[in-house]
Amino acid sequence: MLSNKMKNTNIYKRLSILGILSVFLTAAALLIGCSDDVKPREGAIEGRILNLTGKGLKDALVEWEYDRTKWGLTDENGHYLVDGVGFGTQNFVITANGYRSTIFKAPVYSGLTTHVNDVSIQGLSFVYSDIKVEKTTATTALISWKTSDYTNAVIEYGLTEALGKYAREKAGFYSTTHSLEITNLDPEKTYYFKISASREGQSVESSIMSTFSTLNSFEDGSAPTPPTNVEAALNGIPGQVVVFWKPNYEADLKGYKIYRSDVSTGNFTEVTNGFMARGQERFTDTTVIPGKKYFYHVTAVDQANNESGFNNVTEILVPGNITSEVHWTLANSPYIVKGDINVSEFGILHIDGGVKVLIDETDGLNSGVNDLIEINVNGTLVASAGNSLPITIAANKPNPSKATWNGIKFTNSLNVSNTMVNFVISDADKGISIDNSDLILSKVEMINCNTAVEIMNTSDVTVDKIITRRCTTGINISNNKNATVTNCTFIHPTNCIIATNNNGLRVTGSNMLEYTGTGIISDEAGGNVEFLNNLFVSPSSLALQINGKCQRVENSVFDSPYAIQIKSEIPVIQKNLFMAERSLYSEGKKCIEYLGTYSEPEFGPNNVEGFSAENAYINCSAHTESTTSSDIMLVKDVSGEKYDYRLRQPYPNNSDPWGIIREENPYSEE
Repeated sequence: MLSNKMKNTNIYKRLSILGILSVFLTAAALLIGCSDDVKPREGAIEGRILNLTGKGLKDALVEWEYDRTKWGLTDENGHYLVDGVGFGTQNFVITANGYRSTIFKAPVYSGLTTHVNDVSIQGLSFVYSDIKVEKTTATTALISWKTSDYTNAVIEYGLTEALGKYAREKAGFYSTTHSLEITNLDPEKTYYFKISASREGQSVESSIMSTFSTLNSFEDGSAPTPPTNVEAALNGIPGQVVVFWKPNYEADLKGYKIYRSDVSTGNFTEVTNGFMARGQERFTDTTVIPGKKYFYHVTAVDQANNESGFNNVTEILVPGNITSEVHWTLANSPYIVKGDINVSEFGILHIDGGVKVLIDETDGLNSGVNDLIEINVNGTLVASAGNSLPITIAANKPNPSKATWNGIKFTNSLNVSNTMVNFVISDADKGISIDNSDLILSKVEMINCNTAVEIMNTSDVTVDKIITRRCTTGINISNNKNATVTNCTFIHPTNCIIATNNNGLRVTGSNMLEYTGTGIISDEAGGNVEFLNNLFVSPSSLALQINGKCQRVENSVFDSPYAIQIKSEIPVIQKNLFMAERSLYSEGKKCIEYLGTYSEPEFGPNNVEGFSAENAYINCSAHTESTTSSDIMLVKDVSGEKYDYRLRQPYPNNSDPWGIIREENPYSEE
């Protein structure tokens, strides 16, 4: 049994322990605020917001940047109070209509209200209004807004308020009404954005922060952006076309569809038979027909099967072998030829009046001659513009040189339907080449070719109404039977006509003008060879050189210092007018020169003026009825038309006039 003394001692010990615990509990209560005397950790700030004139600004919003639910609104004196702010140095944001957003720092003390120095804010130089999210898709957002002055802007956006990405208006474009699409967004995301704009030469001012949300990919009712930069090209394999385009970057892009038509304004048909997957921005069309022109456009499709429209239409003419009937129409003009066109034996190519055909410099199929493009006809070419706009075939480049392409060549095409009427052909090596072929050739203008027309191994061919300009050789004609050149004009060539080994040649009603080599060089094997009613004009060169068979040179005008040179035959040369008005030598040098073996053959009657007696007939003599009159009157002398060498009055008589006999001016300079 314990004594009373021991019991009391134990009681005192227990009381001491309880007292100590009581002290600790009281202290803890003070620390955790369980007493009316504990001070809170939050504080407040108060102060004034002023404009730059020092006047208090009413209705300015002052927010604690960390927690924008803690805010205060200024009164008519600019005074504000923001309570419930965490202690320490904090950032505060001031926003007011018509003023720039401003951030300032202020110390906050627990349980106290800090008086902050007055803060002045600067007015905006322009005002944002009507900021709208016009449209959202799974991957895009269209933002519109207005500014009170002309500005250029950037939209800053991102998945957090830190933003970090940008969409920009066109640099240098200032407006008061704005619309800008943000692309390449992720589906089902909320984005923050603000607009930062400036007047020209002024500082940037930003709008308030806003948000938008993109759609779910499968709920998206908006189509992707149409693919851009669509182009078509050859890949070097006959019968194939490659279509390619710039990639789309929508996050929900599924792929692409390619459409084709024979006509630019016609119905387009899908040729992909499914999708071209994203990342495969090229398509090879193996179903094309050589000789036809095709038009392509490309659309984009998203995961919700929304299909875009198309951005641009590209076109291409497919080179290669034409084995069926093909039609080049004015509606589809121009036709840009990127490789050889070969009209095969059973192929037919029709070309409408007014069509323009432009020839590239390099053969995309690497066929033919010298890697240059050519149009070869073994079948049928029907190209007659009649009296409508001419058909034009030229190099597809500015300021082309001669022989930029090879030309049109008919070989063994014995088809009476072959027609080329009302054409302009330029920049070829040999503009038109005819080898053992039938062709109606008329009203064709040849420009800037090495040889305008070449004819060989052909019977009963006629070249009618051909005009050549700046071609080295006008017509090269050889090994033909009964060839005719009529009503043609050759301007500034080296040689107008080179004729070799033909069995029958007739040149009538033609104009050889400003040649620098020889007007006509003739070396024929036999047959009937005649040069009738022709005009030769050159200040320095020989007009007609006869090296082979020739029967007649009649009713022509020669205004050249060197007129006719005869190697062997003795043709009839009569009723011609010879003069040297254009001679660089102020006189004629040699009018008719005979180099054959016969003794002084006689030629005439003709009229020769401007040549001395010894230079008028060299190794030959004049017919007794020949004249040397200088009183012959020409139309050009009164009309001013440089090449109108028709007689104003018949000479020497009305019944049988000499010189050219034409209904119209031989050639009028434009």
